Amino acid sequence: MTWRASKRGLVLASPSSGTVLFEHPRSAALVDLLVDDPTPEELRRKLGPPLQDDLVEMLVRAEILTEDHANGTAVRQPSSVHVTASGITFPGIAMPARWLDSVAVPPLTSWTGRLTSAMLLAGGAVALVAGRPSLPAYSGQPALEAGLMLLILLLMNVGHELAHATALVHFGRKPTRAGFGFYWGALSFYVDSTPALTLARRQRLIQALAGLGVDAVALAVCAIGAQLSPSPLLASVLWRVAALGLVGWLLNAAPILDVDGHWALADWLDEPDLAPRARRSCAVVLRGGRPEERWLAAYGACSLVAGVLMIAAAAYVFWTSTGPLVVALFKGTPVEIALGLYLVVPLALGLVASSLGMLIDLAVAPERTRL
Repeated sequence: MTWRASKRGLVLASPSSGTVLFEHPRSAALVDLLVDDPTPEELRRKLGPPLQDDLVEMLVRAEILTEDHANGTAVRQPSSVHVTASGITFPGIAMPARWLDSVAVPPLTSWTGRLTSAMLLAGGAVALVAGRPSLPAYSGQPALEAGLMLLILLLMNVGHELAHATALVHFGRKPTRAGFGFYWGALSFYVDSTPALTLARRQRLIQALAGLGVDAVALAVCAIGAQLSPSPLLASVLWRVAALGLVGWLLNAAPILDVDGHWALADWLDEPDLAPRARRSCAVVLRGGRPEERWLAAYGACSLVAGVLMIAAAAYVFWTSTGPLVVALFKGTPVEIALGLYLVVPLALGLVASSLGMLIDLAVAPERTRL
């Protein structure tokens, strides 16, 4: 279990159950009170009111606390490899993160590395503004084209997550687990960044944005490669990756969805439950009530409108850049049709679920995510 005191209360997290916010006048004392292994009744008495009756039970269910630890009951430890319905997780991610921190970070953060990155970003911006190279709508090998595109996007996903893990190691924390899973049906790599909870604010901001920095350089390289490649197949693949990746980068960087940009803003403001509070405040205003803070309601409304617009823009860019390839795949062999479905279904599920999720949050006024 990891924890951090914030202006809103005590933030508690466990890798298996996520993060909760404990708001109480004596929240900062909770960790010290647990040192003596108090009973539930003793903990309630020491904390004092206001207190929910089932607080201790909720902490146990969230695996923040364990029952009968003093009596020798074994605390459940994750297996070396853990298989779930959505994927597989495994330890050992700290080893490549340490290697990257010792080998890649020093040259990248030197003045030469920063200048090189800046030149790549500038060249990538010029390549994107220049537009799609003069290429056919798709190559004569749609399956190979789609396969290469998916492979590059997966490698960029791995690089993004390794950047988060490397930032953790750089700031003295140990990333414990990583895994491969299916996010809305698409294979994705992820790293558990729970240890970032205890970093200082500036370090949390850097850790949250590290993946976006790697993505920006990778997108720039793809855009430049698309303009310079003599191979029409490779140029087409790199251009699609750059176009789709740019939209994904904007969605990830904008502080409107529950992704990197939002977490960076929440860390900067020291508002651990920024997103649910904003959506709740917006819902209250729409129902004619008074929000807890006006800026939260305004942020929630802007997040909703901007989120829907950006999701629609993502769908438009996908179809204009990749639609001809998808159509060609659906006209081909069973393998090509399967690739076409893999390109379309995860994106469609993600767009629909994200849009519905934002609208449902407003309709039902989400409960407070605190203890």
